[in-house]
Amino acid sequence: MKRLIPAGILLILIILAYFSSQSYIMDTCNDARELVEICEKDYRDGKDAYQAAEKIEHLWEDNEKPLSFFVNHDRIDDIELELSSLLLYSRSDEEELFYEHIERLKMLLHQLKEDTKINAHSVF
Repeated sequence: MKRLIPAGILLILIILAYFSSQSYIMDTCNDARELVEICEKDYRDGKDAYQAAEKIEHLWEDNEKPLSFFVNHDRIDDIELELSSLLLYSRSDEEELFYEHIERLKMLLHQLKEDTKINAHSVF
């Protein structure tokens, strides 16, 4: 009985940590996704998409350290690489490259969200 109480407390702490990390990752990805949509819309409308890309980068920089506790560093690095490419191409006239990088960024954010959801694949 003495061992069950600490084990139960530890299990509750693990479950709380998981759900709080999942919530943090989901909120960060949703905020970044909204800014990506704004950036894409601004570029399509001929506005300055660079400002929206900078907002995405600032959001990511602010949330990068806490995310590194929960997410594989390779995924964070991939998203940072796409953000730097997005900043570069948001001021260029090469539409194809801009849309390629923005779609890749959307895909990486979506994968990050999907990998944190509870399913049979993530459990095993």
